[in-house]
Amino acid sequence: MKPTHLVMLKLSSFLLICALFLPACAPFARLQPPTPPQSPTILFSPPGPTGVPVPTEAAPLTAEPQIPVPTHGSVIEQAAVQALSSKYNIPADQIKLLTVKAMSWPTGCLGVVIPGVMCTQGPVEGFQLILEANGTRYEYHSNLDGSSVIDAAAQLSSIQFVVTDSNNQIQVVTPSFPLGPTYNPAFTGFLPAGGSVNGTAYVLDFSAGSKAVALDGAGARELGFVKNPNYSLALWRGGAGAQPKLAWGTQLLDASTLSTLQISALDGSQLETILTDEASSNRPEQLVAEFWSADGQSLYFSKEPVGIGGYILFSGASNLYSINITSKEVSALIPASERMICLDALSADFRYVADHCSNKSITIRDLQQGGSVTTTLLPPAEVTGFGVVGGARFSPTGDRVAFGLARGDPSAEQGWLAVSDLASGSSKLILTSQPGMAYILIGWLDDQTLLIQSNETNCASNCGPRLWTVGADGSNLLKVTDGNYLTVLDKP
Repeated sequence: MKPTHLVMLKLSSFLLICALFLPACAPFARLQPPTPPQSPTILFSPPGPTGVPVPTEAAPLTAEPQIPVPTHGSVIEQAAVQALSSKYNIPADQIKLLTVKAMSWPTGCLGVVIPGVMCTQGPVEGFQLILEANGTRYEYHSNLDGSSVIDAAAQLSSIQFVVTDSNNQIQVVTPSFPLGPTYNPAFTGFLPAGGSVNGTAYVLDFSAGSKAVALDGAGARELGFVKNPNYSLALWRGGAGAQPKLAWGTQLLDASTLSTLQISALDGSQLETILTDEASSNRPEQLVAEFWSADGQSLYFSKEPVGIGGYILFSGASNLYSINITSKEVSALIPASERMICLDALSADFRYVADHCSNKSITIRDLQQGGSVTTTLLPPAEVTGFGVVGGARFSPTGDRVAFGLARGDPSAEQGWLAVSDLASGSSKLILTSQPGMAYILIGWLDDQTLLIQSNETNCASNCGPRLWTVGADGSNLLKVTDGNYLTVLDKP
């Protein structure tokens, strides 16, 4: 839609945010799963003398033939190194494998038994890996193909969720049900509201105007150096010898202002404007920070139109660029087109982009091939009556994509959730909503667990966004909390 005049964006307006990019702000309802698949058998460890479950020892594999121990450079080693690097913010090239041993784990928790956590019944064959980084040793457990890798030191409730409540106030929520650790999270959707590092969350706050705040055990404090932020707040967690950084885009406050991209350290030092948008009379736009590169040397951003309204269930970015923060060189990765706000997610390796620009399918674009479409993911054959798809998210290992489907009619909405295998392109239906609501996919907590948000479009009472976890096979649907998702808070 081409605006006829410049529209001043007021992020303090809750309704405008919903109309533009946050459809999850709409009213919400109870989830109704489809006829569930066969649920796995659930096993709790027997209680010890104090009533606390105790670990069951895993035994070395003895069955013939013996499983070959992975060699250096194997997929198993790479998965463990990546998991360690992501969790503890250690560069992968500083991690080395010391030993690997074939194991038969007693349950799906791979020998990492955490009080109150449910585990699928085993045995599960896999490996015990001892890694070393900077003089510290780490133990990781895996299954046979490396699709599941668990830190043996993981503790219960290692994450919290940062949400906004019905009054648009920010809260930190510790799940009230047994939630296992985030082994290898993947939250790579565009328009991030913030992130966390070292036990502190940095998020946008729209409760009174537009600002950014930091939350930790001591409470919340405003980040006064973040002036007039628009849709996103991008956090880089830091690296070897480099401190974490924030990035954000600024609003168009009136016809005389231009949008900028700004970066700084977490305390506001090293504040710098790295890009100023060129004025455009026919389509006002704002620069929006999306993601930092892995090394923190480049920033991915998009240019978003101003003044779009209407019912937008699946939001996203409209295009994709990157800028080198030192040289200020800008690269167009997916240039602007007639289709707007339809880029869903960036893969963890920064190579692929998932989008719903066709409305009826998910396409995967390869940035190493100029953004050309390499794969098309069709909806499950049994889903009929849908009008739009969107909200695609890559799994941590990048071999699957989950996405939502909906009728696209706010007066008669219904939603579905599907998971696709990238190798085959086939999609499997895992969840169906009640009439009148849809799902917004937030991301993957690990390679087997999705975080989703329920979105009701037509309700009279008890409305509001709700977060849920569900297995990638549609099993174990569990409510996390009421509220609109902002970010996950990792405990230090």
